[in-house]
Amino acid sequence: MRKLCYILLILCLCPSLVRAQRRFSAAERWEYSLAGMTGFTNKEVSSKTDVLSGLHASQYTGSHHLLGMSLEGGWSSFVSPMPTARITPGGGSIGFHIIYEYQYSGFLVQAGIGINYQRVSTSIADTAIYHPGLVGTWQSVTPRTFTLRHQFQERTDMAQQLYGQIPVYVGHYILSPIGIGYFLAGVHFNYAFWGNTTQKMHGTTTALYDDLVGVWGQMANHGLRYQVPIERKGDALKLKLDVMAHVEMGYEYTTLQNPHSYRIMPNDRLDCRLRFGAFVDFGILNICPNTQNVYYGIPDATLYDFPTYRMDHVFSTKDAAQYWLRNLYIGFRFTVLFGFPGKERCIICDPWRH
Repeated sequence: MRKLCYILLILCLCPSLVRAQRRFSAAERWEYSLAGMTGFTNKEVSSKTDVLSGLHASQYTGSHHLLGMSLEGGWSSFVSPMPTARITPGGGSIGFHIIYEYQYSGFLVQAGIGINYQRVSTSIADTAIYHPGLVGTWQSVTPRTFTLRHQFQERTDMAQQLYGQIPVYVGHYILSPIGIGYFLAGVHFNYAFWGNTTQKMHGTTTALYDDLVGVWGQMANHGLRYQVPIERKGDALKLKLDVMAHVEMGYEYTTLQNPHSYRIMPNDRLDCRLRFGAFVDFGILNICPNTQNVYYGIPDATLYDFPTYRMDHVFSTKDAAQYWLRNLYIGFRFTVLFGFPGKERCIICDPWRH
């Protein structure tokens, strides 16, 4: 009778023992897979959490949906092989985006919509324009033939515009002994829907007489003036649709810290991720507008009258249409992402979770 009782007791306990063994094996496999993320074995799981800097490993495995926003800013300039335009001094830009990100383990896919403001200046080479064959008289003196020379110096063309942007990036997490890094690469579409331009320079007029030695200048009564400030305001550049390549790398910090727990309950902790990264954007397409504006327009009837001269932004002229024009951004990006709340069950209690 006693042997029969022992047999019945063992039969009753067997299913429980089998289930416990399965749970233990599942947990062990889970720890081993996490350790493999950083090259450790399952016997070194404790050091693995040190590598993750106290971050919850389950944030970087499995499927996650995140929603957030980003703020970026930095140096910006136009780039063109046009010989009379320089990349310096450039300017600045600032942008704001609302973004959605899907994460599967370490793989990232990010898309969004936003707006970017850019203000950029371009240095223009000094230019001299000659008008030969002019005739002038000096108080009833014999008329003399001369060449009038216009010199434009220290010219800077400024342009500002607002862009609507649609970024599409892919990337991956970088797990290292110093924390969690990430990189993103992709493109974003840039459409300029507002803007204006300004040109600033100094103008000097001098005369070279055919029968007199030297260069004549700084004679306001003869229309020869020196370093006259000139400023013009113009319309937007009417840039073409821009597609820019984007490369970004940075560091991520998360507020969710509970590395030794196998369990995340809904709304237990806020899954908030803060990213600090540096990026470079460069235009893939030529955005130079097809316009016929003039580089320098000097009316013959008023050669000495600087206020009547017409100038347009260098990249809105027919001279620039012979070359390509692209945008360049170098800056920093701050991103805040919030994870959608989801149910995560304890794998020890549910061995078939993994």
